[in-house]
Amino acid sequence: MMGADSPIYHVIVVGFHHKKGCQVEYAYPPFEMDLEKTAWKHLTSLAMPDGAHNFETDTVYFHLPSLKNPRETVFGVACYQQIDASKLTNKPEDVTRSKVQKSVCVLSRFPLYGHIQVKMSLITAAYFKKGDFDQVSILKEGFSNLNLCLNAELLKTPEACVGLSPRELVFNFRHQIITLFKLLLLEKRILFRGASVGPLCSSLLTLISLLPLTLEYGLTESACIKTTKAMSIVPQFSTQSDVDPTSMEMEEKVDSGKESMQTDNPNDPDSSSSPMTEKKAKNLNNARIQDGAPGSALGDTVDFTETASGQDVEVEDIPIPTLPTSKFYYSLDADTTMKTSLSETSSLTSEKQADEIPDFITAVQMTPCDAGLPLQLFTKGYLCHPYLSLHYMDLLSDSHVRGFVVGATNILFKQKRDLVDVVVEMSDGSIDIFDPNLKKLVTATTADLRFADTIVRQVTQESGGKGAEADAFMDGVGWEGGDEWIRAQFKYYLMCLMRTSLLIEGSRQRESFCPNFVREWQSTHNWKTWDAYVNSDERDTPGIYSLCPGHPNDGNMSVADMKIRLSHTMQSSESGRKLKETVASTGKAVGGAISQAKGAFSTWWSSVTTGVPVATTPDSIPPETGETKFYDQPKPTSASQS
Repeated sequence: MMGADSPIYHVIVVGFHHKKGCQVEYAYPPFEMDLEKTAWKHLTSLAMPDGAHNFETDTVYFHLPSLKNPRETVFGVACYQQIDASKLTNKPEDVTRSKVQKSVCVLSRFPLYGHIQVKMSLITAAYFKKGDFDQVSILKEGFSNLNLCLNAELLKTPEACVGLSPRELVFNFRHQIITLFKLLLLEKRILFRGASVGPLCSSLLTLISLLPLTLEYGLTESACIKTTKAMSIVPQFSTQSDVDPTSMEMEEKVDSGKESMQTDNPNDPDSSSSPMTEKKAKNLNNARIQDGAPGSALGDTVDFTETASGQDVEVEDIPIPTLPTSKFYYSLDADTTMKTSLSETSSLTSEKQADEIPDFITAVQMTPCDAGLPLQLFTKGYLCHPYLSLHYMDLLSDSHVRGFVVGATNILFKQKRDLVDVVVEMSDGSIDIFDPNLKKLVTATTADLRFADTIVRQVTQESGGKGAEADAFMDGVGWEGGDEWIRAQFKYYLMCLMRTSLLIEGSRQRESFCPNFVREWQSTHNWKTWDAYVNSDERDTPGIYSLCPGHPNDGNMSVADMKIRLSHTMQSSESGRKLKETVASTGKAVGGAISQAKGAFSTWWSSVTTGVPVATTPDSIPPETGETKFYDQPKPTSASQS
């Protein structure tokens, strides 16, 4: 029996009963409470997802709020399988159907999804192969082995992202991957929907892994929420004694950070010469100098009572992100982390011109502490659930939920248009954004499309993403087109965006990221928290300010950019997808399909040139009958018909 701090809490078997539905059939160690009376009462619906009977095997990743700690998430990995009842050597009397469906589930302290899944899939296969579900010794051994081989150190290795492939995400979404990335930063209500829960969960978590260290250390509070009204699926922590004492360390660090910032409040006349104020003034002045904005000459005074977004930071609502060595957080030492010395970085920056884009290696190898990573995204009511069942739908509509990234297989989630901002459909890789203003904010700029196109071309080339040349391998980044290389590209993009967001309003470097998007991002909790951190008096190193602002793919418009834009619009717009479907159907009815394709192309081209989607007219809808219609030609006369 392991202790309370073991990496694995429980190994559970969830089975489907033809009368009782899904139920916990076995748990090791046994639960000390009745699950039906806790916030885990619907655990079975997460381990045995909707539509699971359509698949022989599948994998589910899900999150549960801790029952003991209001600031801790429990990470679930369930391996689902079904077999013919005739293969059972010990068939229970209540098995009346031809198929037996069960999930072997692990509840973990650490978000090592793929690492656990690889091991549990083997254990599950062996458990089913016995044909006797009363033989649970293999599950007990699996529990012990997992506790021996799992630890927090694995979060610092590539093992943390096993099974979560950015290459697969790029293959599915192509250039739209940059749109998903920007939507995530804006803390919107994003729904991933698909039939198979395995690819659904993997795609969602892979997207999150593109934000540096967020998968490893940023999901600790991703299932934690205090709702406006009591819900049976949310633990109720009524007194201080209900809180795990180990959770108080982070709180104390946050409170101390708040006090120091309140003491150095630039709006307080008694603290006008505080260290934080002087540092922020210097940083903002340097930003103006590098940007070449008017009034940025040396010696100009700077109004440091404003943040880079032009608004005061509400310190009481923003904890400073710290990097404690306890719990799930990390402490990366200089020996294990590639980095450029600060002195080299500073001299490098001074030699660069203001127009030059940030250096890739400097950005990628910068330590998390200097960059202010990971971003505090999944905190304060922004939730992440790789899979949710219908029992949790009411949770998403609670007013204390600021936003979420969730996966679901049930179509009812998609039909709740007032519940979500964005629906990501796994079947065709489409992204439906319901708010036109939001759609404009995250529309990929020309520089964004160049960035995405570089990744798409490297991933989809015939060499398989490992580079055609021997020197395509970059130390610490991996093969060009490989998973680590893709994550490095997005870290580079994010740090360029972070550095550029610190420039004053109207700076030309913001144009390539879309100024309205940058402004909207600055209003989010994760940006405000990061800004308070990098500009606090505790930051005595250049950090993010050592980078030059600007988009990594900035440049003048070219013919190649037009081709990328057309390709992207063909994939991302509804009219573009209809055009591809229409062209693909030419073999069925050549004459009608050609004119139909002509009308579809005209509609699609209008949406491209104007930037406004064109409403579908009755004449643009393919006829459902066998009659062929020629919309662009005059109606034939009786003579011509004969």
